[in-house]
Amino acid sequence: MKWLIGILVVCSSLWSDVIVIASDSDTLSSNISSNASRSDYYILINEKGNTLEIVSNSFKDIQGGASSKLVEMLKNKQASHFVAASLGNKLENSLKSHKIKYTIFDGSVNTFIERLVKH
Repeated sequence: MKWLIGILVVCSSLWSDVIVIASDSDTLSSNISSNASRSDYYILINEKGNTLEIVSNSFKDIQGGASSKLVEMLKNKQASHFVAASLGNKLENSLKSHKIKYTIFDGSVNTFIERLVKH
């Protein structure tokens, strides 16, 4: 019976929503970035607000195609939702075409997580 519960816990975490937040730094107290594709970091959380991973943005300084690289990363991380303080038209259209939901939120990462968990 214990192994069945363990399998259910593991499987439920595999199907949980991954939310990616564009962040100005690698801490939860940082501001959500207005430079969505070129933010310094991406903070990955689940729908319960638990931090899954913090990723440095390796493509923030490329000449072109940062939006495409971001969407590729979101798909690879199996993200269902993206959060930034603002989005450009190219990124917004790409998120829509890949069926990735997005939220515009101006404030800190912690504030967003607190509001997410309340709902």
